[in-house]
Amino acid sequence: MNKTAIITGATSGIGASFAKLLAFRCYDLIITGRRKEKIQKLADELSNKFNTKTEVIIAELSNEKDITELINQISKMGKIDVLINNAGYSIYKNYSDTTVTEIEKIVSVQIVAVTKLISAVLPKMIKQGYGNIINVSSLGAILPIKKDAAYCGTKSFLNTFSESLYMEVKEKGIKVQALCPGFTKTDFHSKLKMNASERENMGKFKLMSANEVAEYSLESLKSNKVICIPGYRKRMIAKLISILPKSFYYKMLEKY
Repeated sequence: MNKTAIITGATSGIGASFAKLLAFRCYDLIITGRRKEKIQKLADELSNKFNTKTEVIIAELSNEKDITELINQISKMGKIDVLINNAGYSIYKNYSDTTVTEIEKIVSVQIVAVTKLISAVLPKMIKQGYGNIINVSSLGAILPIKKDAAYCGTKSFLNTFSESLYMEVKEKGIKVQALCPGFTKTDFHSKLKMNASERENMGKFKLMSANEVAEYSLESLKSNKVICIPGYRKRMIAKLISILPKSFYYKMLEKY
């Protein structure tokens, strides 16, 4: 019997890479997204290539009704081996220029939906005695930047939440990870005011592919790495910045 994984925001980027890697490992998948034609194409490709069952649920995770429908589907399932909360996005503008509606939406997707989905799968995982939960966070949770207060704030929540949850459920056979990728080769950053060459290589640091990020995340589950930062240089930068005075870090980012 195949294992089962649920992946939100699997239409493209890191979510789609997780779907491909797990399908290759013979997981049956439930994948969610908003772009019906694109995500269904991915589902058909995975089913045909790997002979696994891939079910698509079209869901806008800022919509309470869609979250409820997704949870209802989960309640009907038997065992669930993996939950990957990947859906998320950045507003990327000054907080003073951001509407309350925009803030509520990003909080709904990156906090409310995540916690509700975990609440739905956790009893099943506890009962079966195992499970894996990956919350796709961001390096911005550790190294916040300007014009991204809502995004960095919600991702910071995911890190702390994941650590606390890990300590609570580790003895029950459940692994929890907060995946903190930096800039990655996906369409996530296409709205940032950068030209193509800047997005390709952020200064001296070459961007990782979505597949590299997803592979590192899955490999890191084996060693119970809770705060998971793909890329050696990114890990070293995060470590260095963590021991520097905050005032120094703020000064560093003044020009950005």
